[in-house]
Amino acid sequence: MPVYHVHASYIKHGTGSAAGFARYIARDGRDEASQMYRYIERELDGSGKDDLVAHGHANLPAWACDAAALFWEAADVLERKNGTVARQLELALPRELSPQGREDLAADIREVLMGGQFAHSWAIHEPQARDGSGIMPHMHLMFSPRRQDDTQARAMETWFRQANHGGVPPDASWTTKGRLHDVRAAVALLSNVALQREGIAVAVDHRTLAARGLDRDPARYTAGDTADEAHTRTYRQHLRESGTLAFEQLAAYEGWRSQAVQLLSLDRQYVKDLARDHVWRYDQSPARALERQQSMVRQLDLAMGERQPTPTQEHSHAHEHSQVPAWLRDVGRALAQDEAPQAGAALRVRLFEDEERDHGRERGMSW
Repeated sequence: MPVYHVHASYIKHGTGSAAGFARYIARDGRDEASQMYRYIERELDGSGKDDLVAHGHANLPAWACDAAALFWEAADVLERKNGTVARQLELALPRELSPQGREDLAADIREVLMGGQFAHSWAIHEPQARDGSGIMPHMHLMFSPRRQDDTQARAMETWFRQANHGGVPPDASWTTKGRLHDVRAAVALLSNVALQREGIAVAVDHRTLAARGLDRDPARYTAGDTADEAHTRTYRQHLRESGTLAFEQLAAYEGWRSQAVQLLSLDRQYVKDLARDHVWRYDQSPARALERQQSMVRQLDLAMGERQPTPTQEHSHAHEHSQVPAWLRDVGRALAQDEAPQAGAALRVRLFEDEERDHGRERGMSW
């Protein structure tokens, strides 16, 4: 069954080196990364030296001259005292996907979360699982929380100043609990559609065990605790052999099928639009408003047959509805009658089913 994992962390000014961690995920200077960022699957036995699949960077300011090392070294020095130099997301990529499918999924996740606003570095790793079950593909995505929406050119020293002194302002939404919930849901949607496109009848579920109605130990490893690691391995083996994981996977797949029937298509751009417009739905900046308007136009074009959806290797449950969904017909009628729907009005596919959690996000809960 596919592994689902999204873990968030950050590097504060003076408590770690963003430049060192960027080198580490690119497998350049492994010993320079702080121990807190080394994870159990590779560091205890020294494996994973050749697990790098791909790495890169994007959205760097002009003064960085397309050199990520220069950007992160400057961030380590110039970011304000006690400020967040970098945030990092560690995200599992389903091993069931083809190698190209995993790289495409990673690119879609970066596009949805980073857009053109956040300077970031990334790397895809495929270490061997310690239990011998195969590879454990995942992506590290580290980024500056400062978001540049404008096209103003800034010098290196100015870029890291406070906003009222001409610097690039940080995006406060990354400090909220709701942001992580939305990221987790978007990653699950993108992963499940990627699996569906390749005709793989499995799915992931971003919700907690409790939210899914499951009352069992989540079976987490404790770093450095050999006895706990042995116990967790035995417990996970029991879950597999007892059929518990197989039952949970069937439930996850049925949940995905129920969600998939709400989709207009498995078209890659359409799904990225859904995920991005959900993650950034409370963002009222001009750049995000334009993105939502463009999303709506693309959805209407797709619904009216002006674009052909991406072909799949097998007939998708999401395509069993051959007619245009009612919500999209309503938007079309509103446009025909010169009624201006709100930006994003066509995006009503639910990425969350937990009403209480939805309500909490709308209240802007913090970490």
